Amino acid sequence: MSIKEKFFYNFGSSVLPMLLSIMIIPELINIIGIERFGILTIAWMIIGYFGLLDIGLGRALTQKVATKIGNSDVQNLRLLIFIIIIVLFFIGVFSGTLIYIFIEKIVLDIFNISNVYHSEVISGLVWVSISIPIVLVSTALFGVLEGQHNFKVISYIRTPLGIMMLIFPLIVVQYTSSLEWILASLFLSRIIVLLILIGTTLYYTKDYYGTKIDIKELISVFHFGGWVFVTNLISPMMVYFDRFYIASILSVSIVAYYTTPFDILLKLLVIPFALVSIMFSSFSTYWGNNNKKVIEYFKKSSLVIAIVMIPIVLFFYLFSFDLLNLWLGKEFALKSYEIVEILSIGIFFNALGMIPFALIQSTGRADITAKIHILELPVYILLLIVLVEEYHIVGVAIAWSIRTFLDALILYYFAIKQLRVTA
Repeated sequence: MSIKEKFFYNFGSSVLPMLLSIMIIPELINIIGIERFGILTIAWMIIGYFGLLDIGLGRALTQKVATKIGNSDVQNLRLLIFIIIIVLFFIGVFSGTLIYIFIEKIVLDIFNISNVYHSEVISGLVWVSISIPIVLVSTALFGVLEGQHNFKVISYIRTPLGIMMLIFPLIVVQYTSSLEWILASLFLSRIIVLLILIGTTLYYTKDYYGTKIDIKELISVFHFGGWVFVTNLISPMMVYFDRFYIASILSVSIVAYYTTPFDILLKLLVIPFALVSIMFSSFSTYWGNNNKKVIEYFKKSSLVIAIVMIPIVLFFYLFSFDLLNLWLGKEFALKSYEIVEILSIGIFFNALGMIPFALIQSTGRADITAKIHILELPVYILLLIVLVEEYHIVGVAIAWSIRTFLDALILYYFAIKQLRVTA
């Protein structure tokens, strides 16, 4: 299968559920009300956050499987995959148990939820807690399939999952608006997909013979995953810290003028994401045995991202006021159009930086990307403090865009350095 075909399968599996959500979410809000829907989004957030507790092993499995396939050495690989999945299952059980134990504290102390919803939220979060191990194991199994370049198969699984996560709640709310049953329906969708993933992975790894585990290789997977985990912890901070800073330093009332356009612009990254996951597997497969192909893919994918993203971000830059005025009205547009202009530039560099990021990690050097982000975080916070003082809310957008530019620059430097070392 060509890179182009893989991209369209990958892109479609993300976009189709996204388009469906545009139609279904307003209907859900209309039936269950804004507060219940807000709680539902919190449940999605909890599952997404605890998904980070795979300690980078999903990405590590992708890299390991792709590398082993590239070297035509799949001996004992199935056992390695099995051990990682068992580890992730128990991490998920532990994490889910913590949520279950502290459910009441989460509901009563952390979130400001109306008393009338307390009992159904507590019951509903039980389903969230038992979903955590399923999410972690599913992440690992998707990682194995990505390492095998099975993006067509992945799209056939991921697309129905995204659709079920929307359709099942919509079916449930025709009979009851209780969050307990809505969240139970999400659990059901994940169970169905997990069973399909298990069967699919067993089929595609049936030729991975051998029952001996290489301890050094196992340690290398955890080492790689650990550095990915560091990156996964820091990256969300650099994406979402700014909104908390706006709320605390400026005003909660103006947060929406920044976050609303920012969240829309972030969705544009679905395009580079669809390509980058493919390139990560390809880089990993060919690294060390066909570096000329890696260099070729690196150049072409960087060029493709630039060609695709430039007209898109240019469109948002030039028509920021008109688009906001049409969507949210003149008052909102006047306060946000400059933010969109600046963030659109930042989004471009953010997209461009994904390619060297994938290349560096594919070579087994996840520590480099983690260390870059560790160093970037205090610089970004300093930029935020200085620029907000000078330019207020627009300064937040400037700080974020400068950070993405520096990030892309540094990543390209290290990626090219890696390529030169093995040239």
